[in-house]
Amino acid sequence: MGVSRTQVVKFIRKGDTGAKGEQGATLRGPQAWSDCATGYAFKAGGAGEQWKDVVLYNGNYYSCVKSHTKTASNYPGSTTATANGYWQLGDKIELVATKILLATYALVENLGVTAIDMKDAAGNILFQAKDGNVTCKTGTFENVNISGKLKGSVRNPFVSAGDSFDTDYSDNVVMISSGGGWIDAYSLPWDASQSGRRITLVNYKWGSTISEGQAGISAPSGKYFYINGISKSELKLSREAVELLGYGTATTFYGWIVLRRTDLMTNYRYGRELKVLAFGSVTSTGGLTYRTFDGSTLSCTKQSTTGRYLITMPSGWFSSASHCTVLLTGVGYSSGSSSALIKASLVSRTTTTFLVGTSDDASANDGAFDFVIINNNDWIV
Repeated sequence: MGVSRTQVVKFIRKGDTGAKGEQGATLRGPQAWSDCATGYAFKAGGAGEQWKDVVLYNGNYYSCVKSHTKTASNYPGSTTATANGYWQLGDKIELVATKILLATYALVENLGVTAIDMKDAAGNILFQAKDGNVTCKTGTFENVNISGKLKGSVRNPFVSAGDSFDTDYSDNVVMISSGGGWIDAYSLPWDASQSGRRITLVNYKWGSTISEGQAGISAPSGKYFYINGISKSELKLSREAVELLGYGTATTFYGWIVLRRTDLMTNYRYGRELKVLAFGSVTSTGGLTYRTFDGSTLSCTKQSTTGRYLITMPSGWFSSASHCTVLLTGVGYSSGSSSALIKASLVSRTTTTFLVGTSDDASANDGAFDFVIINNNDWIV
């Protein structure tokens, strides 16, 4: 007797959805057979059992199908295990369905995971990819391109420039000379890949018996060290640190630009840089030409007294008048003379002005002069 279409629809609508099944056992493992002690209780995931064990033995995975206790003779494939039906060679469908990858090493072409943890022997997480964030606490990275922000510091420790020195790696190099004149102590790399690289060279300490603290580096033919606007075929170092910047195109390397030089515990004292705020020239009539370090405005007022010129400076340059150092040089001859040379002297100064007097003898005379303004407060140590 046939069943009508209407009867089928009614059957589907009134069908019993069935009772909810019991939760099955959880896969435990895989564990190496040798890691499980004698007496270990293997579970087959039967009624009332929480676990179903999987072990690795002789390169194969075995699933426990009958609960039992481990002995020396009931390993997978043994006569005892086979006679009692303890183990079953792992079935791919069964193992994959547990969502556990059973392998000591696997090459996976496509892998999608929610999280990855890599731990050391003590259980500390060294690498983690989770919730859209990757954290790596150790590792070696080569040929890395970084796009975006880099937080933290990248350091190259100082190494001694010797026969085994790695010129492709270290950017901080200690050159040690033993005295007796300038010697070539280290050979810089000069290929096109050095363009844009920064290297700091230091010639000091590290157990050397330096007597003169002298070392040198020669440049190959056609390449140079660029120092203060000139090119040199040799870089000479005393007890100092020198910062270099490689310069060139993608195919041609021109040489190393010397960016900075800093003295380190020299036998004598070579001073430090002057902090020049401004320099300029004043004519005998009070005309002023100048340049300031920050673009600030200076002005010059010729005084009613012969040979007096007042220079006005910004109010924020000096905290004290004593910090204002002015270097003066007379220019040419006094007004109306072709033989009386002008001298210029600092008459007085404040934090915002200084007064200059000019003369060619004991009496004041109008005349031109050049000036340099320096803040000597920077020398306080």
